[in-house]
Amino acid sequence: MKSAGVDGAAPRRRRGRWWVGAGLAVVLIAIVAIVLASGGGGGGGPLNAIAKAAEVTQREPGGHATIYSTVQSSTTPEGLTEIGSMIFDDSGRAEGTITVRGHKTGREEKVSAIANGTTSYVSSDSFDSIPEGKKWVEVDLSSAASDTGASTANGPKEGLKVLEGVEGAEKIGQEDIDGVPTTHYRGTFPAAEEVFGVKVDVSDPQVDVWIDGQERVRRMQVSLTTDVDGLEGSTATTEMAIDYVSFGRVPKIELPPADEVFNATSEVESNLQSATEGG
Repeated sequence: MKSAGVDGAAPRRRRGRWWVGAGLAVVLIAIVAIVLASGGGGGGGPLNAIAKAAEVTQREPGGHATIYSTVQSSTTPEGLTEIGSMIFDDSGRAEGTITVRGHKTGREEKVSAIANGTTSYVSSDSFDSIPEGKKWVEVDLSSAASDTGASTANGPKEGLKVLEGVEGAEKIGQEDIDGVPTTHYRGTFPAAEEVFGVKVDVSDPQVDVWIDGQERVRRMQVSLTTDVDGLEGSTATTEMAIDYVSFGRVPKIELPPADEVFNATSEVESNLQSATEGG
């Protein structure tokens, strides 16, 4: 899968389109994570430890989380890191600030991000050429995967929904996460076969989950490698971790005003499709 890079030496004309490149890197985690197709946890039987913890944690009224992700691909060998903190409310929305950094150049950009189900909104001072003078870029991933049951890790609460589809949960051992005693489990996901109509090959996606004494998820860590059919050198490796730092009610998260939002979903889709066609 083609990933976005951060290039400090890019000409002005390329920087003018940064919002469809590194700017959308904030939602790159979600796009990659579409391949993690949700299944419902236990196929009607007893939930495994990870799926059960995901269910329990979703009953929390909100809380604070941190997100850390790295992306390395043959099309962007400089690599990319995303790191930030978010709050999530009882409706499942999340809001926070993400720092996107290029490994090779060291260039950093701060991006405001809001996640609402499978839809992401991002905004940054670096987005200097969003069409129609808008301030926010929207990407809707609801129809991106070939499997109608697919889910996306688009924020802390959506990440928990993804965990409901984990298979083969294996107990690894006892560990402390930020001073909290937890039990470490490992499992895998079934994978979707297409993203926005583009066929993808995915190594067995692996997830590690740390669960506290109240059966709540304290950390989820996903690792996966993807290849796009028909696109030579498209291998991308993504490592993503979400830490659930604390739980408790937070103020209701508001979406950006509609008149300030540009929907870039079709552009993301066409960029992925044209890449496989040599466009």
